[in-house]
Amino acid sequence: MHAAIAGAALLTLILGWNARSAEIESSTAIVPDGSNPVLTVGNFVRIRQFILSQGRRRTYCNMFNDNPYWQFFGFNAYLNPAVPTNINCEIGKFEFNTLVIQVTAPHTKYWDIILDEAGKELRVRQYYSKPDSQVLVHEATEFFRHALAEVEQQAKCGEPEKREPAAGK
Repeated sequence: MHAAIAGAALLTLILGWNARSAEIESSTAIVPDGSNPVLTVGNFVRIRQFILSQGRRRTYCNMFNDNPYWQFFGFNAYLNPAVPTNINCEIGKFEFNTLVIQVTAPHTKYWDIILDEAGKELRVRQYYSKPDSQVLVHEATEFFRHALAEVEQQAKCGEPEKREPAAGK
């Protein structure tokens, strides 16, 4: 009987440790609309519309297939659907409320910029890192600045510049 109790306690300890070790380290910041001059709901929608109308399709994770995608200078941007059952990322079926930023150099990092359902705030999240919220907001603001500059440039040119994906992608 003591062996059974000891075995159960050891199993509980191991399972608890595995659950904690499986957690993904991340950091999150909430940005109410209008609190940042660049990181706004309107600019999120502008970038999203650009990717939906001018972008390509590319799978970047196991959760979705053929995400709307654009390779901005210095980073990749993917759109995730608001409804996880839209695994094939069908445009028009559901809204895309998550902009995933992928930076591959010098190490691959991911940020999510999520538009809340009410359209009143953005949530910025970075995976595998724990920077403070001010750093997250600054980084997301820089992504938006670069993306908006390219969106504006493409609008002036009329046609998106055709670029090949970065080597190894």
